[in-house]
Amino acid sequence: MVDFSTHLSRVRELLAEKGLNTLIVMGSSNIQYLIGSDAPSAAVVSFDDVVTLSSRLEFTRTLDEAKHGKHFTYLKEGDVAEYENAIFGGFYDALKKLLEGAGKGGWGYAGLSQETRRRLEEELGSAGVDLTKDFLTLRRRKDPSEVEALRSAARVAERALAKAIAMLETGITEAEVAAEITSCITRCGCEPSFPPIVAFGEHSAHPHAKPSLRKLRRGDPVKMDLGARVDGYCSDLTRTLTYGGCYGKFQGKFWAVLKAQERAIEIIKPGVQAREVHMTAVETLRREKLLMYFNHGLGHGVGLDIHEEPYLNAEATTSLLPGDVVTVEPGIYVHGTFGIRIEDMVLVTEQGPEVLTSFPKLLSL
Repeated sequence: MVDFSTHLSRVRELLAEKGLNTLIVMGSSNIQYLIGSDAPSAAVVSFDDVVTLSSRLEFTRTLDEAKHGKHFTYLKEGDVAEYENAIFGGFYDALKKLLEGAGKGGWGYAGLSQETRRRLEEELGSAGVDLTKDFLTLRRRKDPSEVEALRSAARVAERALAKAIAMLETGITEAEVAAEITSCITRCGCEPSFPPIVAFGEHSAHPHAKPSLRKLRRGDPVKMDLGARVDGYCSDLTRTLTYGGCYGKFQGKFWAVLKAQERAIEIIKPGVQAREVHMTAVETLRREKLLMYFNHGLGHGVGLDIHEEPYLNAEATTSLLPGDVVTVEPGIYVHGTFGIRIEDMVLVTEQGPEVLTSFPKLLSL
């Protein structure tokens, strides 16, 4: 189970470093990082406590899911249930009241929209300090309990992928396979990280293909991209294979994509530029004369969000940190013919890369 209390300690260390007393946090993933639930609309962290503010619609879920903190809801008028810690007024009225209870001193914020920041500065009569980038950097460095959640999410995804591959037969549709993936993940007590991608034949040339009623035929490439959530943490896994035999054009390109992935993974370690990892795959595909078919970044961070920092692409300016978990997913897409993508999750450690996904990279079925 993820130790969310350690995240709160990290945030308090950040406050002390910045000389601030209070941090206002919004955004479902940011709040989940603090308390283990994405139900509240806002969280207020001080050195004494963390308090949350939820709509009445989400308040009971907050009570049941949050691992720590004091929890409040707000309403303008009406009767209050015995378990509701209610503040009368609108959202900003209630948030202002919580901030008064958090103590005086400078305040920071993370994940606020410009309009919310403006409203709060008007209400509080002082300017806040934007700590969004600092907060997201804390989220990047996964602790052991978070890594374990990511491993568990990977195992669920791999179980669903095995089920999907086992049901492949002539005439089955992309939609039927996608439904089985979702069902398998749900039966494990999880939810999908995103709607699964299942693409046969020429559909596999779409990087984000949507499952359709296209039926499987012998010789078709099959591309499947899926993930599951455990304790809020996402997995992301892609495999491409051929059904009923591997024809020559596909085989050579498959090994080229796999080589690009392997070479990119090899250089992953703390301090390496995210752009360099991407460019390693680019140069490998260039040498294989396939670069013209590679049309996206090599990968992205994964955690409470399926796409988060750091991003591995040509525009990236950040360097990898210990505890980053990134996807490495080179792909080529030949319109009207086929596409190939191979994706794994990789943990950045002081010793180098640790691949968290372990599903076999099948060439054909």
